[in-house]
Amino acid sequence: MTRANDHRIIGPKLNLYQQSDDIGPGLPLFPWQGEAVLYELQLFLRDLLSKQGYKFVRTPHLSKIDLFKKSGHWTNYREDIFLVKAREDKMIVKPMNCPFHTIIFKQENHSYRDIPQRYAEFATVYRNEASGALTGLSRVRMITQDDAHIFCNLETLDEEISKLIDLVRIVYKTLGFKNTRVELSTRPKKYVGDIKTWTQAESILESALKKKRMKYSVNKSDGAFYGPKIDFHFKDANKKSWQLSTIQLDFNLCSRLKATYTNKDDKEEYPIILHRALLGSFERMFGILIEHYNGAFPVWLAPTQIKIISFNDDMVNYTKKIAKMLESRGLRVEGDFRSETVQRKVRDAEKQKIPYIIVIGQKEKQKVTLAVRPRGSKPKFGVKMVDFVKQINSEIKEKTIP
Repeated sequence: MTRANDHRIIGPKLNLYQQSDDIGPGLPLFPWQGEAVLYELQLFLRDLLSKQGYKFVRTPHLSKIDLFKKSGHWTNYREDIFLVKAREDKMIVKPMNCPFHTIIFKQENHSYRDIPQRYAEFATVYRNEASGALTGLSRVRMITQDDAHIFCNLETLDEEISKLIDLVRIVYKTLGFKNTRVELSTRPKKYVGDIKTWTQAESILESALKKKRMKYSVNKSDGAFYGPKIDFHFKDANKKSWQLSTIQLDFNLCSRLKATYTNKDDKEEYPIILHRALLGSFERMFGILIEHYNGAFPVWLAPTQIKIISFNDDMVNYTKKIAKMLESRGLRVEGDFRSETVQRKVRDAEKQKIPYIIVIGQKEKQKVTLAVRPRGSKPKFGVKMVDFVKQINSEIKEKTIP
C-alpha cells in the first residue's frame, strides 16, 4: 500500500521531479522546483567542505575500460557498467569517481607536506540497474554523488576519520534527522589486497568509533571490495531506516593505479584513501527529504519561499512591485495575479506547501505593510517589509526547521 507522503506521489504532484517513457526508466527529470532544492543542498555542502580544506574537482563521464580494469571495478561491477562504442577505444560510462580522483592525485606530484589532500565532486555516475529494481528516486540509473576522496597516510588517518564523523553529524542535524545507527562493515567474500592489510584497516575504523564513543554493530562481509567501511543509518519521519553516509578505508587503489607521494625519507609511498559520501546520492536523498518533510520543505530549501497574492485586479501592479522588491533581496518569490478570489489563491498556495503567503490589499498599500501567512498558521497583519525580510533571512541563514 502506497503511503500518502510517498515521494512518488508528492514529488510529481509538486513538480519536484518527473519521469518520462521517452527518456527511459531510472532517469528522472528535475524541473526548476526540484533543481532549486538540489542547488541549495549543494550550496550547503560546498560551503561546509570549503571551510574544511576540500578542493572541488571535475571529471569526465567517460573513460577507457582499462582504467577500471586496473582499479578492480571492472571485475567487481562489470554487469552494472554501461558500455560505449567509440572510434578508437572501448569506453565505459563512469560508474564511480574514485579512479579519476586518484589519477588527479597521481599527476600532481605531492610530498608528505601536502598530505592530506581532499578532493570533492558533485558528480553524476551511471549504473545499469535492473529495470525491475528501479523505483522513484530511491533506485535510479543516474546517480549524482556528493563524492569525496581524502588522500592521507597513517599519521593523518585518525584525525581525518574523526573529522568525517563530525561532518556527518553536522549535516544530518541540519537536515533534522535524529535517529542514527552505525555499522562497521568488514571484508566481503570478493575483495582485493591481502588479509593483513584488511585486518589493519578494520582495526583502524573500529578504534576511531571507540574514540568517538559511538555505539556500533558489526556488519560482517559487507565492506567494499577495496576496504572496510563505517555506514550511517538514519530514520526518517516515517521511522524508515536508510543507509546514507559512508566512510570507506582503502589501502589498495593507489597501489593499483601507481599513485604515490614522496615521504619524509624522500621515497615514493602509496597514500591511503578515505572514500566518503555524506548524502550518498542527491537523487535518493531528495526522495527521502520529500517524505521526511512531507513536501513542506524548510524555508531555506523550499523551491518557492514566498507566494505573493494580489487581493484584486486593482492591486496587481503594486503587488508586482512588492514581489520585485522581495526578489531583489535574494528570495525565491512567485506571484499569483489571477482574477480569482483570495481564498482560492491562498488555498492553491497552501496545496503547494509554500512557507510564506503574502496577500496585498488596499490596507497594505496604504500602510506600506504586508499581510503574512506562515505555513500552517493564521495570517499576521501590519508586518513591515524590513521586519519580514530580516526574519526570513534569519531562518534561511540558520537553516531553521519548523
